[in-house]
Parts: sequence; structure tokens; C-alpha cells
Amino acid sequence: MAIKGATHDSGEHYGPGTYVEQSFSPLPEECRRLLHLFAARTPGFTRDQALLDGVQFTGDDLPCIPGPIKSQAVTAVLHAMVGIVGLEILHLRGDTTATTTHIDTNHAGLFPATPALVHIDGQTGPAVIKMPTVPQWDKDRRSGSSLVFRATAIYETADKGVWYQLHGSLDSWKMLALIGIGKELDAEVRTDDAAYDLIQQRVRTYRAIEIEQLMLQNGLSGNIVHSPEGWLNTEMGKSLARHPLVNYSRQSCTADLPPVSIPTLNDRRPLAGIKVVELTRIIAGAAAGAALTSMGAEVIRVNSSKLKDYTPAQPSSLMAGKTTIDLDLEDPTDHAKLLTLFEQADVILQGYRLGSFKRRGFGIGSALEIAKKRGKGIVYVDENCYGPDGYYAERPGWQQVADAAAGSSYIMGQAFNCPAGQGVLPSLPISDMSTGILTALTIMCAIRDRAKYGGSYHGHAALTGYNMATLDPEVRLYQRNTVQKIQDKYQFAPWSSDIHVAPLYYQILESWGKKSSLIENEKYYVRFSDSVFGNDLRVLAPIVKYDDEKVTPRWSTPPVPFCHHLFRTFEG
Repeated sequence: MAIKGATHDSGEHYGPGTYVEQSFSPLPEECRRLLHLFAARTPGFTRDQALLDGVQFTGDDLPCIPGPIKSQAVTAVLHAMVGIVGLEILHLRGDTTATTTHIDTNHAGLFPATPALVHIDGQTGPAVIKMPTVPQWDKDRRSGSSLVFRATAIYETADKGVWYQLHGSLDSWKMLALIGIGKELDAEVRTDDAAYDLIQQRVRTYRAIEIEQLMLQNGLSGNIVHSPEGWLNTEMGKSLARHPLVNYSRQSCTADLPPVSIPTLNDRRPLAGIKVVELTRIIAGAAAGAALTSMGAEVIRVNSSKLKDYTPAQPSSLMAGKTTIDLDLEDPTDHAKLLTLFEQADVILQGYRLGSFKRRGFGIGSALEIAKKRGKGIVYVDENCYGPDGYYAERPGWQQVADAAAGSSYIMGQAFNCPAGQGVLPSLPISDMSTGILTALTIMCAIRDRAKYGGSYHGHAALTGYNMATLDPEVRLYQRNTVQKIQDKYQFAPWSSDIHVAPLYYQILESWGKKSSLIENEKYYVRFSDSVFGNDLRVLAPIVKYDDEKVTPRWSTPPVPFCHHLFRTFEG
């Protein structure tokens, strides 16, 4: 992820540390350029030109995602890299010599909107969340409280021109109490605008560093809205910049474990026979698990019914193909059940706060001990907001927080001609979904290397790291005239610092629906007639396609709610 000097600069910029392209390249062409850039920067990634040149990017010339950040192109490239590693695994298995991966860049543009692209028996949009078949996991958000709703937004601090991404996370009332807003005010604050104004009054009594320290000391999420240059000048930004985007390494303590061959089964998808324990919440980790199941992996997702989670994930393709069970790690019996899954697993995917599972006996050290005992290497990947080290590494974080930290929100504010420093949320949960595919890519690279070289592997994927990659000088931003062309085509409604991510992505979908046929194209979806959510469930399909349908990613079972299945161990 090391930042290098830009090769071109148009003279335009979106604030300190931003780099703008000289001329526009059609999206498929730009994806080809970025694929070679990211491949060259990724340690251990293939240099086989047949595989790199075999990626066929197709789609509209103009992106469908608003703003100057090339999120659609980078997301398409990460899926292409997943497709390439999938082919490498098929080559190792002796299943094919094919070198072609197909990526539809329009489909990749829809990918960040996955949680909202759900149709159940004719229902779509917010109505899906209210359906009786969709369990509720966050009663505070369901309450309709305007203070809870506006607890997650961007506010100006006492430092003029310095804004802060406040995040209610999964305990909005605790965060609000810290800034002097008690639950007794809930009945008095009747509108979202009034809630935003009240919270803004309170945030403006704090300097940026004061509210940052207040949240940090109390174990809560949030971040100052930095410019890209400002973030890279922080010690945390410097820590994360030392790591490559696709970040994993072979572990010396299990280096003598032999290679593990890729299973040969009737299911010919690349990861068929690979066993994955998914310990994640919200979106990014769930997206990683969904990508792995589409590649054929057997994924057992572990939730606790005592914890809140993000409801829209459940009926979407984020939960497709998985077994989902309920374990309480404070219960010795459930603790032992998770240990059994660890002993059987090829992959551990962990998306909680860094170190939280280590304290419960399920960290990387415990996984490596299991690998040594059974004589078979393991892949353990952490996904979080800030990266594997540095003083924020164990801090909780969300997509919006990563957007504020790395500079994405700052750039969107500049694209909307806001005063310098004001942050505006990017249009979709882009860093969440794209970090999910980045996490899946990291896992697949490690699985490939375990098959080739043996040993165990520890990896890491970070929301803020993904954002930094999109803002890299060699990736570059779109010129303002390109941003205007995207706006002219789709006529996106304006938004500002007060917007919440959920209504924003429904707002984006509304523009897509009115101004294009993008979201109605059935080739981008998969339907299930046997879903617990309804008789006709339509969700976004996997992005990666191969020429051979039998090895092409797909989901064998529909999405299910959290904690849906009884406990079971892995098959085979």
C-alpha cells in the first residue's frame, strides 16, 4: 500500500493529497490498467500474462456510482483478482487449463448496493426489513428514534472547518450520553432535523481532538474527517500504509506442515471441500463469507443471539450458501463447540474487534496450535477498520468511520463544493462491500499458497486500507467534468453531512431505476423459490464468471437469517 508519486496530474484536485487523472478512460479499459497495477503491487500475485490478459472486462463506459472516487473500477478489479486466483486453484487441482475470467463492470457497480438489492414476493426497499419473515436484531434502530438515527452522521467540531464522523454503532445511547444527550430527550426531539441540530450543538462544544479522545477512551467508534494527506500524516495512517493491500504471510511456527491438496469433488467450483468458520458481524465479513460460499466453500457462520447485528444483511446475498448457528462463548458447552469447528476448519474468518477472540481462546495463536497438533495448516484472516497494528488497531470501526479517516468523505465534500474540511458520506457502503471481496481475495491467495507450499497463513484486511487504495496517486480520481457526466446521466438527488447510509443507498437505487435499466437487468440477479423469507427471493448474483458453467461461482442454497440452523460440524 506504499504511496508512490503520481505519474500524471491534471491540475485539478479535491483537497490535500488528491491526484486527478488527465483524461477519461472508458471503465472497462480503466479496469484493465488498474488490474495490472494492483497485480504488480500484490506480493505473490500471479505474473502470468495469460491469466492477467484473460480477464474480460465488459460494461458501460461511464461509471454508475456518483463522485470522483474510482470505487466501481477498483471493486471490479478486486473481483477479477478473485477470479484469477480461483483459476489458479482449479489449475492446481488439474480441473482446467482455462485462463479467462469475465467481469461485467455494471454488475460490479451494483455490488456495493448488495444489502438493498433484495426483492421478496414483490416487496423491495425498506419494506423488506419490516416483513415478518425478517428477524430484527437491533431494537434501538427499529424504535424510530430520531436521536438514534442521527447519532451516525458527520458534524462540525469547535475547530472551524474540522468535521467529525460520529457513529452510534450498536449502542447509540451510550455515545449520546457521553456528549450530554440523555434518553429522556427522546420524547422531545420529534424530527430527524431537530435531532441533527441538537447533536450538532453538542459536538460543536468539543475540539476535534477532544471528541476523538472521548470516543477512544470509552471504546466507541468515530473519526476526524481527514484529507488523504492529513490521514497519511497521522501515525495510524503511516502504520497502515506500511502494509500491502492484500496482506497475508506464512507463519514460521508451522512452516514444516506439508502442502494441503485441493479436494476433488463432484462440485467443481474452486473452493469445493474447503471448510470456513465465519465469525463476523454487519457487512464486510459477511460479504467475504458469501464470496467464499459462491466459490464452493462450506461456510458455517457463528453468531450470538445476544448480540445486535445489521438486519439488511439477512435476506440479501450476503447470507447465501451459509449454515448459520447460534453460540454463546460465555457458555462452556458452546465454547467447546466452537473449538470443535476450529479443529476441523481450513479457514477462520474473524471480523470482530482485533484481539477480542484471542481473549476467549480463539485467536491466531490458538489456531496455529491446532494446526500443529493435527498436522495440517490453517488460514486465519482478521478483518477490521484500521489494520493489523498501530494505536487504533483494536478500536471498533465501521464503513463510515473508515471513509472519514482515509479521506473519502473529505473528497466527497469537495466534489459537492462544500467548505474545505466538511465531510460527506460516499453514496453506498462501498468500503464495507469492497473490503469483503478484498478479504475473500486474501483468503483465497492463502489457500492457494497452502496447497503449493504448505504451512499456515495469517492475513488481514482493513476498511481504511481499502479506502487508501482507491485514493492512491496511481489510481487517481475522476475529473470534475466526468463526475458531472455521471450526475447528468443518473440525476442523483443531493445529500449532505447529515445523511445516514441506509436511506442514501435507497436514494441511489431510485436514481438508477428512473434513469437506466441497470437494476432491472435479470442477468445480475439470482432467484430462490425455497427461501425462508418468501416464495420468490431475488438477490444480487456473484460477479465472477468463467466460461465453464460447472466451475463458475454460484450459491447452492438461499440466504437465511442469523442463528437459523441447529449446531452442526463440517461435512466430510
